[in-house]
Amino acid sequence: MIRFNVLGRFEAVGLDGAPVDLSAKKPQALLAYLGVEHSRPHTRDRLAGLLWSETGDERARHNLRQALSKIRGRCGEVVKSRGDALQIDLERCSLDVVDFERLSGSDDPDELRRGLELYRGELLEGVIPREPVYDEWLPVARARLRQIACKTCDRLATKLVEHDRLDEAIEALDHRLVMDPACEPAHRDLMELLARVGRRSDALRQYQACADALKRELGTEPGAETKNLRARICDADPECSPGMEPPAVREAPVLESDPPTVAVLPFDNMCGEEDAYFVDGIAEDIITALSRFNSLRVIARGSSFACGGKDTPEREIADKLGAQFLVRGSVQRAGKRVRIGVQLLDARAGVQVWGERFDREMEDVFVIQDEITSTITSTLAGRVEAARLAQARRAPAERLDAYDFLLRGKDHHHRYTAEDCKTCIDMFERSIERDPSYAVAHAWLACALGQAMGFKLDDLNKLLDDCQAAAERGLELDENESECHRILAQVFLQRGNFERAFKHQERALFLNPNDDRTVCAMGEILALGGKPEEAEGWVRKAMKLNPYHPLRYWMHVARPLFHLGQYEEALSALAHIALPRRDELAYRVACAVRLGDPEVLERHLAELRAANPNFDPQRFVDGLYYRRESDRKRVLDALKDAGL
Repeated sequence: MIRFNVLGRFEAVGLDGAPVDLSAKKPQALLAYLGVEHSRPHTRDRLAGLLWSETGDERARHNLRQALSKIRGRCGEVVKSRGDALQIDLERCSLDVVDFERLSGSDDPDELRRGLELYRGELLEGVIPREPVYDEWLPVARARLRQIACKTCDRLATKLVEHDRLDEAIEALDHRLVMDPACEPAHRDLMELLARVGRRSDALRQYQACADALKRELGTEPGAETKNLRARICDADPECSPGMEPPAVREAPVLESDPPTVAVLPFDNMCGEEDAYFVDGIAEDIITALSRFNSLRVIARGSSFACGGKDTPEREIADKLGAQFLVRGSVQRAGKRVRIGVQLLDARAGVQVWGERFDREMEDVFVIQDEITSTITSTLAGRVEAARLAQARRAPAERLDAYDFLLRGKDHHHRYTAEDCKTCIDMFERSIERDPSYAVAHAWLACALGQAMGFKLDDLNKLLDDCQAAAERGLELDENESECHRILAQVFLQRGNFERAFKHQERALFLNPNDDRTVCAMGEILALGGKPEEAEGWVRKAMKLNPYHPLRYWMHVARPLFHLGQYEEALSALAHIALPRRDELAYRVACAVRLGDPEVLERHLAELRAANPNFDPQRFVDGLYYRRESDRKRVLDALKDAGL
């Protein structure tokens, strides 16, 4: 009988104890679902929609058949068919999750302990199928199983106390607090047990751990019951005076509540100025990779690079960015070898959580990045190691040049000048020449062509067509490249196809929920699409993700405020833009005329006319990508009422 372990990392083990190779993620996800939901059969349509909802019904059924065939070929007939329904066959296989739930209902402490031993980690640790329906089910299932594990710890501790096995009960409660550091009743139970076995100093330390965890996780302090317990323990300890604070303790492990916030600071360049693009590119790629994990909140590149001075204390940087964890590093490159040092710092505690040095051939540069991001993610999220951005792979020789050109192109792209824009397009095209299958290079080429439209480097229609072609080619190579979806959303917005723009924007947001540009773009599209009441919140969220966001974000705040009739607030947002462009100046005038303040209106009219002497309201409004004609008319009427 084959054994499937789905709590923690997926494992399939044969009768002889040898591992069974079932490395494909979709079959793993399917088996985990059938195992957790083993009590009833599931229709094929339900299972196909669960894991392939975006491929169409026929293709989804085909993919399901392929997954079942792969399972059957490697594991035997472990999934039984009942007409059009499927169910896991527990006579032909066993699952740790089934045994875990059974043992957790026992009254025997030894069986409860065995059940907890089966809970090696979260359900399908490290697997993120990125399928909307499955991604709705998985967190709910994980939360339910985690709750069972917590309750099992509580019951085990109670049973062990009843059997006078106090040291084992203390271990059970320690385990409980690793899973849920902010569980105040568990802290109290542990304090009482520690005091009961004569470990009063440890009990007082436990109170401090409780206070720290509650403040960190919930922003609160221990309740009266916990404080009274501390006072009673302190009264019984002759070495503890009433006003005395308990000894300092190491903070409790940080597990998931709100996602931990991490900022990747610019890496130290140990190479030379000619390799600055490479050093910054390594750090930037780590930011991008970490941003794709829903278990983390990642500070945007612009903010973290602005605060990353060597002489600034880590605590000060963390406070500015609103981050708990900082990533520092250095890069030294010599010929075909590269040495990358990385440290993960808990800025609040003032300690280094993790550090590593990677000394590799350049052929391993992708493996290095994946290794770093995976290790940082698993460290921050405790037992839940998030899925990797892509399976670690050894880059073929032709990709090394492609990667080098990509980093050079990104370096020029971020300088945001017309000349640098031309250079970055050339770099991205040369990257694609070296490796035509490099999806990320196509994505960045599309982004650069979009930037070229702003600088009017060529015919706008041609640039738009080329931008769309590059992004679509990137998606052909990697359908989960979020940058391509984000750019295509903007392309179709300019083409007036809001349905396709929304589709790509939502997909980009799903694939990369922590990217401030993607979040802000959602607010922009909603505002132009006739939903200003939703738009502002998205842009504000983007600003929180990137405290040093581009000033143009304020324009995306102002537009929905204008359409909501909040003209004073809209003007206040636009005031943050020190060097306003035509669009910002026009919206200032539109807001000012609706406020009815002649002095304010005259000032903003003068600014618009000085910067754009031939400003034509009709032509301006015709160029706005509104979905509803009524929104366009609202802007035009305001500009005309202002005397333009």
